Amino acid sequence: MSELVFQAIQRTTEALECHVDREWILGFSGGKDSTALLKIFVSALRKVKRFPQKVSVIFCDTGVENPVIDSYVKGLFCLLNSEFENLGLPIDLIMLKAPVEERYFVKVIGRGYPTPTNSFRWCTQSLRIKPVSRFIENSFADDVVVLIGSRKAESQQRRRSIEKMGGGHWQKQVEGNRRYDLFLPILDLSLADVWDSIFLLDYPRSIDPKKLESIYKDASGECPIIKSPDAPPCASGRFGCWTCTVVRKDRSATKMIEAGHDQLLPYLEFRNWISKFRDDLDMRWLVRRNGVPRPGPFSLMGRKTILEKVRELERAVGQQIIDDEETIEIKRLWDLDANHPQEKLC
Repeated sequence: MSELVFQAIQRTTEALECHVDREWILGFSGGKDSTALLKIFVSALRKVKRFPQKVSVIFCDTGVENPVIDSYVKGLFCLLNSEFENLGLPIDLIMLKAPVEERYFVKVIGRGYPTPTNSFRWCTQSLRIKPVSRFIENSFADDVVVLIGSRKAESQQRRRSIEKMGGGHWQKQVEGNRRYDLFLPILDLSLADVWDSIFLLDYPRSIDPKKLESIYKDASGECPIIKSPDAPPCASGRFGCWTCTVVRKDRSATKMIEAGHDQLLPYLEFRNWISKFRDDLDMRWLVRRNGVPRPGPFSLMGRKTILEKVRELERAVGQQIIDDEETIEIKRLWDLDANHPQEKLC
């Protein structure tokens, strides 16, 4: 294992000892970087003489995660909960979710939001950023340390973003009225270091490195420099929401289907359908809600068409995608728009 990994563990151990009276929050997505972060954090936590007053590992459930990743993370959380309890580690595992009015299909089918584009990328703010921000802002401690698995080597854009914020392992952040410290333990790790951490650090044992490696290999279809003890190296694929229409093609899902994850095919077909449906101006209002004369929300007919397609998808995959609470909110929003002047024109 590289010296950088040992340095990350030591850096985290010292941080825990120096800030033992503070609340610690670790952001976990289930991907390689957050998995390496969790392993390094647990390694450090097991070395300290005194635990912090509160430690939370948070996962933000968007409701439209890649089903393979969603199943993997939720299953892992159950295992981690038992393991941390058996190890005597004071770690709370918390699933966050946007309030019903902010969820993906409530916005698309209820309010008529067109699915996200590069110029109108409303999804990340609603489904990921706001739930985490609310959790941090509402945390009980007066002083919070938040850990995330950002790395300079992840991309040039990420490097520029980190350097713009100061470039160090500690950075200041603000969420609403709450100021907090952002701690980046794996900032200097390479991709090889990340996979070394995942495969070679002992805890948490609930994490199956080969399973995670397999998911990444299936998502990317190529195998560059990732180090694995007894398997061919895999790639650094990215996972996103199965509804994502920001990208022109969902290459990750396509690769996973080609690798044998046939259960993703109906999701990909829906995603491709709604990507085209979004541009059907006959299913959109002629103006936006603010009165600007440009294509606006989906009409009620358009929203009902999308809902029918989602119900077809639910039957095809045997899973509920829009829950009862969301269905009630969608119907309520339809009633509000039923007498809108634009509906008279549809």
